[in-house]
Parts: sequence; C-alpha cells; structure tokens
Amino acid sequence: MVRKRMTALVTVFAVLIAGIFVERLSSSNLAADSSGYYLEEEVLSGSGENKIVQLFVNGVISGQRNASGLPSMAEVLHEQLRRVEADPSVKAVVLRIDSPGGEVVATDEIHSQLLHLKKERNLPIVISMGSTAASGGYYLATAGDSIFANPNTLTGSLGVIFNLLNYGEAINKLGVHQYAIKSGRFKDIGSPARAMTTQEQHIFQTLVNDSYNKFVDVIVNGRNLPREKVLEIADGRIYSGEQAKDLGLIDQFGDLDEATQYALALSGETEAIVVRYKEQLSLRSLLFALRQHWSNPDPLGIARVLDRQSTHRLLYQMNP
Repeated sequence: MVRKRMTALVTVFAVLIAGIFVERLSSSNLAADSSGYYLEEEVLSGSGENKIVQLFVNGVISGQRNASGLPSMAEVLHEQLRRVEADPSVKAVVLRIDSPGGEVVATDEIHSQLLHLKKERNLPIVISMGSTAASGGYYLATAGDSIFANPNTLTGSLGVIFNLLNYGEAINKLGVHQYAIKSGRFKDIGSPARAMTTQEQHIFQTLVNDSYNKFVDVIVNGRNLPREKVLEIADGRIYSGEQAKDLGLIDQFGDLDEATQYALALSGETEAIVVRYKEQLSLRSLLFALRQHWSNPDPLGIARVLDRQSTHRLLYQMNP
C-alpha cells in the first residue's frame, strides 16, 4: 500500500514538474527559436574515415512549422546541410527526393544552400529521385551534378501555380456580405468574397511569371540546356523518368544505392562510410509539442485548412 502511494505521489510530482516546464516554454522564445533537434549519425555501410551523406526531401517542401510547433522539413534540411558544410570528412552528398514540390521561397532557399555548399566545399551532389520528384522537387534536383531516377518516376510539372479560393457567389446567396475598408485600391487583392478584376489578375500573373522565369533559369544553368528548349518543355506537364531522360532532364537510371556509388566515384575517394542523420527530439521541443497539443483549440484542424486556403502562396508544386 505504501509503495502504491509513493508511486502515485511520484507520478503527480513528475506531471507537475512537466507542467511547469511547459509553462516556462510557453512564456519564452527559446523553443520557437531553436530547431529542437539533435542530429546523430547512422552508419549504413562502408569503411574508412571519409563520409558520403544521404539527405532526404520527403513530402511537400514547406518552411512552416506544423501545429505542434516542431521544425519544418525545410528547417531540418537546412540544419543538416550546415552540418555537412562544417564536417571536413564529408566528401559527397546524395540527395534523395520524393516530393511533389511546395512553397517557392522554401524551395529556393534550400536550392541556394545546396549551391553554396558546392561552392564553399566543392562537394559533388548526386540526386536520387524516388517515386515523385516534380515541380519544386525538380527545382532542387537542378543543383545536382548528376540526376538518377527510375524509368517510372514522376517528374516534370515545371512551372508555378498560385491558387485563389472564391466563395463570393455562395455567401451572396446566403445573404452574407463582406466590406473591406482599405488604404489602397489593391489592399484586398485576392479577396475570396468578390470577383477578381482584370488588373488584379494581371498583378498575380506577373508574380507567377517572375517565379516561372527563375525556375527556367535554374534548369538552364543546372542542366546546361538551351533556354528555348526549357521554355518548350516547362509547360507544367508531368513526365515519366523515361521521358525525362530523353529530354535531358535526368542523366541515368538507378536507385539510391547506385546514386551513392556514383557519388563516391565523383568524390575521388576509394572508400567511405555511408551515413544518414537521425533526428533526436530534445526534451524541450517534446514538452513544447505537448503543450501545443494540449492547448489546441482546433483538434480537427479546420481552422488550419481555412487559413491555408486564405493565404496567398506561390507554389512550385504538382497538384496542390
């Protein structure tokens, strides 16, 4: 009986301490400003002191943290790339991409960091495409020295999209009206409660065109293709790996292991260990995530869906 009471008291005490930690985190910027992840190396194969690092881009490319406040995929990848740059034993990088693309800014920032890594460390980067490496996924692939894919990989979707939701007719039928008191004529541009004007459509199209031209540039420079050819094939359509190879968008067929062996050959080393970075969640970020979960006023995620629909975003993304 005494043991049961002691166990109960210890449990209550632990919960109270955790609650204090969570409340401290909620009142500080520490959790929000840190990635909250510790990276540990996982050795997959090989021998020697040199390293070939495998990095992964999985899912939609986004710089936004999720509802739990955990680091975004882009934040984690940025941290991994910083670690690669700081490690002199790393001789090459293999970037495995299985992504339909995503946000323009997050994609461009990762691409810029890859180019920076190549410039500062002169490291070969080999791309290994998974089942899908389209739009922003292909944008990242252009930073590679060589691109491997499967003949059935879905790639391409080269272009930009800007989705806008409009429910003006629906709310008018319900007798609902939205009034915008604005400082300038375009301050409510993209409002879902009214029809878009011709001038507003032109403004959005200009933004899309600017991002599209940047996309074309990275393909021209990364793949050494004539701009006229890129403009011809970058019309948003999806290509198979087989078609992409014929068009010069990829270099050869092969899986992740073959891409890794090719990276070793490009490095000029005769042997190396193949490593991945494992993400270890810190106690601080775990408690912060628990706090976010416990205090979540929208357990079904409805508010987040509506917010995503109402936020203007340029996307390098297939079927967003």
